[in-house]
Amino acid sequence: MSGPLPEATPPADPGDLAALPLASVTDVVYSHLRRMILRQLAPGTPLRLNDLAADLGVSTTPVRVAVERLRAEGLVVHQRGKGSSVAPLSLDDLLDIYAVRVGLESVAASRGAPALSDSAISVMRDHIRRLGTLNHDDLRDRPAYLEVEWAIHEICYEAAGHPRLLQEIRSYRRQAERYFRLALAQGMSTRDDFHHQTAFFEACAGRDGVATERMARTLLEWTVERVAPMLSATAAADPVDTQPHPAVAS
Repeated sequence: MSGPLPEATPPADPGDLAALPLASVTDVVYSHLRRMILRQLAPGTPLRLNDLAADLGVSTTPVRVAVERLRAEGLVVHQRGKGSSVAPLSLDDLLDIYAVRVGLESVAASRGAPALSDSAISVMRDHIRRLGTLNHDDLRDRPAYLEVEWAIHEICYEAAGHPRLLQEIRSYRRQAERYFRLALAQGMSTRDDFHHQTAFFEACAGRDGVATERMARTLLEWTVERVAPMLSATAAADPVDTQPHPAVAS
């Protein structure tokens, strides 16, 4: 499993956007739409630029740019003559995303763990303790769990010293986020994941690149093994239901 990346918090009143520079407006619109896709909108939901712009009180320009960013992340698809819509969830997409993640994160883990400083390991230890205090069966604790979990991995991967590699890892994590949110919404507990995260940290604390790479790979493969059957079963029952449940939203 992997956690979400931090997002800018949109203003409570869309009217506040009028006072922001265009780049800032685009960032806020992007974060708002991304949250909606991850937590509310079903796959296939149309994204009409004019309607979205009117709802947010902005021009279509920042909405168009935000939608393009989401398309680059794999969260939006565009069909000629039909416009943009929320991308479908599919088993093939899940397997493709995680195959790439295994390759990227294995390299980052093997190179990052030996380079971790004492202070970095100390911060990771605090994060593991924080994960242990959360209720693994309570939906309300899952957003916090995912955030802390991501922080643990990012510390290790950043220590590898390859900014482009880290950028790609972040990109594919974003693409994977709808899938593990779906799994959590379908009742998957974070309890077993926590045991894997603890093993990942212990490998990092020992600065063992081989063991850390193995645990990074194990975590990703473990997630696919649990998400894939849920995705197949849900899609067979009702494709519209393959959407994150609001209960996992932060």
